[in-house]
Amino acid sequence: MLEALDLLFPAFIVCVLMVITHTYLGLHVLARGIIFIDLALAQVAALGVSVAFLLGKESHGWESQLFAFIATLIFAFAFAKLRNIRDKIAREVTIGIVYVVATALSIVILSRSNQGMEELKSLFNGNILWTSWQEIAVIAVLYSLVITLHAVYRRKFLQLSFAEDEKSTPSFIWEFLFFASFAVVITLAVNVAGILLVFAFLIIPTFSASLIVAGFTRQMLVGWLISLIGCVAGLFLAYHFDLPVGATIVSILGILPIMSAIYVKYSN
Repeated sequence: MLEALDLLFPAFIVCVLMVITHTYLGLHVLARGIIFIDLALAQVAALGVSVAFLLGKESHGWESQLFAFIATLIFAFAFAKLRNIRDKIAREVTIGIVYVVATALSIVILSRSNQGMEELKSLFNGNILWTSWQEIAVIAVLYSLVITLHAVYRRKFLQLSFAEDEKSTPSFIWEFLFFASFAVVITLAVNVAGILLVFAFLIIPTFSASLIVAGFTRQMLVGWLISLIGCVAGLFLAYHFDLPVGATIVSILGILPIMSAIYVKYSN
């Protein structure tokens, strides 16, 4: 039992850090109706890592992370312009195109290496179980900075996503800061957890919470709770049955919307 705790505890801490930040950001994404923005940015981060890998950089080293962050920051600036597109369908199409093209380019780039396809698999599934305490410390510090920024200027960021009148929303610089902080979170998360888990933590708990309760704060608290339950269950099952950790947690999280819908149906 102690051996299991020693092995799973670092992964659990990463999950906690992701749950805190991703649930918050996921509520913004849900309110804006740009559901696949996180998946697109995660794939852009993976594209940056792919380019670094092709240039001979270690895929989980700081240079690869720099490539990933620069790539996501560039697209964060571009995505900050999405508010100028009035048609929501056009916004989603734009985001979808970025995701598909970034995925295709990653495959093309990594196909030039003998280990490329294995690296692509790692980018999707992640390696959360083998996260070092040094990596966790870096994630904790940078996530804390993002959380502090959003806490101090909470009203500005909430107005971006929840203001009914477009004219009352803050200026472009705040929109860019929102997506830039998104880029920081996504870059770090993809490195340790993989694209699938990043997307799952951002969308599934927040959507599930929105089915159960109303209001930003309550949805965030419920999202945190059910995310942590799903994370613990996923880690336990992955260890007990020797399953891939990231995919197992995502599979467990996939049950949350069904459970939420059942709860709503029978609680009324």
